[in-house]
Amino acid sequence: MSKRAMVFIDGNNLYFGLKKNVGNYNLNYEKFLERLTEKYDLIRGYFYTALFKKEDDERLFNNQQKFLTYLMEVPYMQVVTGRMERRGDDLIEKGVDVQLAIDLVRFGAEKVYDVGFIVTGDGDYAPAVEAVKDMGLNVISAFFPFEVSIHLKHVCDKFIALDYEYLRDCLFASSTPTFIRNGIESRAPEDVEREFYEESYESE
Repeated sequence: MSKRAMVFIDGNNLYFGLKKNVGNYNLNYEKFLERLTEKYDLIRGYFYTALFKKEDDERLFNNQQKFLTYLMEVPYMQVVTGRMERRGDDLIEKGVDVQLAIDLVRFGAEKVYDVGFIVTGDGDYAPAVEAVKDMGLNVISAFFPFEVSIHLKHVCDKFIALDYEYLRDCLFASSTPTFIRNGIESRAPEDVEREFYEESYESE
């Protein structure tokens, strides 16, 4: 019998990791969950993100709402939201990291999963990982090798390096030009962003 798995995704962390390391943040999350947990029985994936307010940035708000609508249609995926708080000219994500850590530990304590996947590079999750391991469960970190906290990587039972080769079958295709990063063909971030915003405004 396969071990049960749950996936905990730090949405903001993953977005910027994809943008910087792959050049394409248009991830097919259904295929991504399947890729991560192909050797396990997937119970559920959780995507953690902070909600933009329309009055703070209407364009970001509208695009995020479309993205969240897509996520809610992904099988076995649940969206967990925090909030954005304005500090001067900056928008700060609040409540997301804490909720992910709480869920990782809570579901572990309730024995809902045997293996927890955390998709993040943030070392602040290390104490939560250690707490879960003390329960006799396993935690696997999946992130970009040069973006992950060394402490988090070492605390987890296993590390999965995300890169273009690992993710290539989990990316939505595009007609935009490609570029070469470290010998690997990918998509330029500026082309991805332009396409995303043009499609968003054309559909309005």
